[in-house]
Amino acid sequence: MNIIRKLPLLLFGLLIVSSLQAQERKLSPERVTKSKHFRKTIPLRDMTPILPGERDRSWKDGIIRNEEYPEDRVIRNENALPLGEDPVLQDYKGSTYHRGPLVNIDGVGNVNGVLPPDTDGDVGPDHYFQMINLSFAIYDKSGKKLYGPVDNSTLWNGFIGPWTGTNDGDPILLYDEMADRWMASQFAINTSNGTYWQLMAISESGDPLGAYYQYAFEFPAFNDYPKYGVWPDAY
Repeated sequence: MNIIRKLPLLLFGLLIVSSLQAQERKLSPERVTKSKHFRKTIPLRDMTPILPGERDRSWKDGIIRNEEYPEDRVIRNENALPLGEDPVLQDYKGSTYHRGPLVNIDGVGNVNGVLPPDTDGDVGPDHYFQMINLSFAIYDKSGKKLYGPVDNSTLWNGFIGPWTGTNDGDPILLYDEMADRWMASQFAINTSNGTYWQLMAISESGDPLGAYYQYAFEFPAFNDYPKYGVWPDAY
């Protein structure tokens, strides 16, 4: 009888030990590094713009593999569930309708003659900032174009390093609503010395036409399209 009464306590004790052991497993980044280069710019509206144009992208063939898989290499599992029709397929319209976009404007086109567009952008309190592969433009909330399109490299114009003269694209654009800042980024991999970099530009204020802080982070290998998130104290 005493053994039976002690079993729940024993099990509870094992659970505590197991929980403590699980809490001791800490995950940490494999590598933490600082930017190798940094500087602050003059306001974007006062920078010398780099106008977009046709770009030779043949260098990508030796760095970025765009493999094509023939039909006979596609693997399918004929026994995948659910068998037959999708049981949650909604093949009818709902009873309510959305009102559609409040503002519909023409964004940045294929001004550099490259594909795919890698369309990215974000909305702030007063602006829409759009980046398309190698170029960007800034609009107000009514759709009026305030700046651009210019090459993305305009944001790093005068920022000297192995990436100088590159405009390699795959941009990412985020608005940080907690700090009222804009963050733009693209990689630089067609460099003068074969190194790999991620370039970042973070606005000094909520004005996307104002000054920026430029950063360059070096990677040991090709940094193919990094992902970003906005945290309260970091990106």
